[in-house]
Amino acid sequence: MRTPVLKFGGLTLQGQLRFGPDEDRLVDECRRLNSPNDIYRLLAQRRNIARAQRLHSVARDYILPLKTQGMVPVVVVSAFDWATDKLEQLAAALSPSPAPREYARLLMSGELRANASLAIVLEDAGCRARSLTGREAGLITTGGPVGAVVQGVNTAHLLDLLEMEIVPIVAGFQGFYYDKETGRDEVSILGRGGSNLTAVALASALGETETIMCTDVDGVYDKDPRAYAEAQKLDQVEARELLTWDPFPQVIQKEAVQYAVEQGVNIWIRSGQDPQAPGTLILCREEVV
Repeated sequence: MRTPVLKFGGLTLQGQLRFGPDEDRLVDECRRLNSPNDIYRLLAQRRNIARAQRLHSVARDYILPLKTQGMVPVVVVSAFDWATDKLEQLAAALSPSPAPREYARLLMSGELRANASLAIVLEDAGCRARSLTGREAGLITTGGPVGAVVQGVNTAHLLDLLEMEIVPIVAGFQGFYYDKETGRDEVSILGRGGSNLTAVALASALGETETIMCTDVDGVYDKDPRAYAEAQKLDQVEARELLTWDPFPQVIQKEAVQYAVEQGVNIWIRSGQDPQAPGTLILCREEVV
């Protein structure tokens, strides 16, 4: 039985309406409030309600149908939209050069909020799920706490969960490495867009030939569709050709494509809003004739 590996980006998890379907009236509601604290509470409440509704949609449209078909997927998530930016701003306000270990731990907290939230939603829907840090998912890295490089994956815990039909919800963008100075395992982060790399690494380690990236766009275009009205969506594209593009498309991390080529894992770029949209297949795997 296949083990689909799906990755959901931050915009996909947040949803297109950050404050829900009534956000057009939110400005007027804020004007009627008496203090910045009241406005902040209202915005936070609306944002959380919108996130909850969006996560229920993700579970219903993408994850639960796979369980119905008898498959147990592995799900990788990014931080909610803007979360990493806000954490980077906090780090910069705290120190012009924050300690790398603590900086990594601060930034990885964004993904931990997202994967725990999705696990709660799945459990509420009657689907057993378990949120995992990168370390708990077995993602081994080198290169220290910041800007780490994937070395391999210890799949033991993932396989145990899959055997019990528990859906692993893995926090992307993070792993762990052995620190020779302390003699302990320490957490690491992979760099911006690293959740894509997490998904490719897990798919490869689990023996899968492809992984699916669910994003806020419906595929890879021959040019930026936001800047060019004539941009055309591609049904498929060779990874080696894609890697020559300048600029490289923002929909996928370049390092993830390079790693996918090394590991022979094809990448699907698909819409995180419409599960029926066909998407674009990035051909990274060289088929043996």
